[in-house]
Amino acid sequence: MATSKKGNQTKQNIINTAKDLFYEHGYNKTGIQDIADHADVKLGTITYYYKKKDDMITDIYNVFFLALYDYVSVTSDHLNLFTKYCYALVLYYEAILNDEHNKTLYYEVLVKNVNPHGRTNITNTLNRSCLDFLNKNYIEADLEVIARSEYGARKELFVNFYEKEIKFTGRAMIYFLIRNLFRLMNLDGEMIENTIQQGFEFSNKNKPVDIKFLI
Repeated sequence: MATSKKGNQTKQNIINTAKDLFYEHGYNKTGIQDIADHADVKLGTITYYYKKKDDMITDIYNVFFLALYDYVSVTSDHLNLFTKYCYALVLYYEAILNDEHNKTLYYEVLVKNVNPHGRTNITNTLNRSCLDFLNKNYIEADLEVIARSEYGARKELFVNFYEKEIKFTGRAMIYFLIRNLFRLMNLDGEMIENTIQQGFEFSNKNKPVDIKFLI
């Protein structure tokens, strides 16, 4: 038990240090050795928990999104799965777009194709759960197409947005990213529009200030 607790503490120290460095210096200028030095652990300790820097990014995204989903679930326990998913996406993108450091990391990760087949393991699972909840027929190949198509469109939109080649507001960007995902699932257009709007209203009233993307 003691070993397990110490191991969890070491892993948390590593990921907390990585988040600090990613926030201050971005993805490109933060190396594994930098994280090891600042966490005061050996390089081999880092690679025991995370084989590569990309694995840390995936872990950060997964933990952050799941925390937001749980927050929505607790704050409004009457919501259905699709609605909670949509609200969590609104909070997720707002946290990224409303902080320049978060936005830069997200941009660099997209440009590097760190996670080319989807956003995170958590949200890929939620895509499947959402379709099941709404009684949509699909096969595994459909889920793969949704993930790849959504990633390609999200990368193109976000990179152009970050580089100011398109003049969306942050709110419009969030709207288009979420709408695109649910349209790829072939969901009802009016339902998508209404739920995203409700997601923005939820965000206006509920701020998960203790849940951080990086710091």
